[in-house]
Amino acid sequence: MQESGVRSGAFCDSNPQITLRLFDKVSNPKSIHGIYPYRGKMSALDAAHVISQLPSAANLLDPFCGTGTIVYEAQAHGMKTIGVDNNPLACVIAKGKTEPIEAQSVLDKLSSAISDGQSQDDAPRMPDSPAKYFHTDTANQIMRMVQVSAGFNSYLLSALYGAICVAARACNGWLWTSTSIGRINEPLRKIDFYSTLLRKVKKHIEFVNNGPPAEIHTHDTRQIHDIIDEESVDIVYTSPPYFDALDYTNYYSKIVLEILDMDRASVREGLIQRYSTYRDDMESALAAIDRVTHNESLIIFVVGDRKVRGELIRGSEFFTEIAPWDNPYVVEREYTKTASGLWDKINKTQRKEQIIVWDLANGGRKPE
Repeated sequence: MQESGVRSGAFCDSNPQITLRLFDKVSNPKSIHGIYPYRGKMSALDAAHVISQLPSAANLLDPFCGTGTIVYEAQAHGMKTIGVDNNPLACVIAKGKTEPIEAQSVLDKLSSAISDGQSQDDAPRMPDSPAKYFHTDTANQIMRMVQVSAGFNSYLLSALYGAICVAARACNGWLWTSTSIGRINEPLRKIDFYSTLLRKVKKHIEFVNNGPPAEIHTHDTRQIHDIIDEESVDIVYTSPPYFDALDYTNYYSKIVLEILDMDRASVREGLIQRYSTYRDDMESALAAIDRVTHNESLIIFVVGDRKVRGELIRGSEFFTEIAPWDNPYVVEREYTKTASGLWDKINKTQRKEQIIVWDLANGGRKPE
C-alpha cells in the first residue's frame, strides 16, 4: 500500500504530515455507506483515513456533501460537522447517516409501518416511467410503503429509498451494477419489498454513529455564507461536483425521484452540473466558501481528470487556477480498482485523481 505525504499547518501540530493512501479497494461493505447507491460517491475508506489525521476539536465543512460520506466519517471522529448540498434526495440520505436514532424504536416503527402498508385496501399506482423496472406486485408493495412513510425519520427514509434501488436490481435479475441501471430484463422477477426493506434497515442500523450532532443543509453552496457564519470553519474537506456534468439525478435516483413525484428537472436545475457555466458557478461557490474560512483554515479538495468533448482536463490545474487561495500542495494518484479505472480501460484513457491542499496558515489567499 503506497502513501504520499501532504504538508499541513495549523491543525496538525503533533503530526505535520497528512498521508494519503492508495487502497486496494475503495468501498467498505460493512458500513452505512451502502444504504443508498448515489453516483459520484467518494471512498469512505479514503475519507476516514484523511479525517483520522485531523483534530477532533476542529469544525469541518463539506460544501458538496452529497449523501454525507465525509460528514459521517468526521462525525465518527468526534468533529463538529456541517454538510451542504442542493440535492434534497442526497440530503435525506446524509441526515439518515448522521442523525441520532434509537435502534429498537426504529425497528418497531418499521414493523408497524409494514403492517399498515399491508393492510391498506388499495395503494396509489406507481407512475409509468419507474413502474417499467419492477414486477407489478413489487411496485404495489413499494407504493404502499411510500404511502405510509410520512412519519419516517431520515434513517428509515434512506433505507426505503435504498431498498427501492435494491428491488429494481433484483426485479431485473441482478444484471445491473450497484451504481447504474441497464436494460429491462424480461420477465421481471417478483421481489418481496417488505422483506427487502427490513433487511436494508437491519443491515445498516448498527453503523449509525449517534455521535456529535451533524448539521445537514439543503442549500446552494454559492450562497453558503447565508447559512454559515463567516470565518467559522477550520477545515473544508470535499469532493466537488464533476465538471463533465455528471447527472446526480439520473440512474437509480431518477427512479426514486419519479416514484416520490419529485420534480427531477427542478432538482437538476439547482445543481452545478452544466459544463457551459461550470467555471462561473464554481468560482462563485469557492468565493462563498472562502468567506466562511479564516486565515488558518485547511482546505482539502479531491478532484480528478475528466475527458470533456475529447479534451482531457486536469482537475488540479483547473481548481488551482480558479480558487481564491494560493500555493496549494497537490498529490496525484491513478484510479485503481474503481468504476473510473474500468472505464479508463474501455476508453483507453489514463486519468488521474488529485488531492489539492490549501493551507491558509502558510499559503494564504490570492491578491484581489
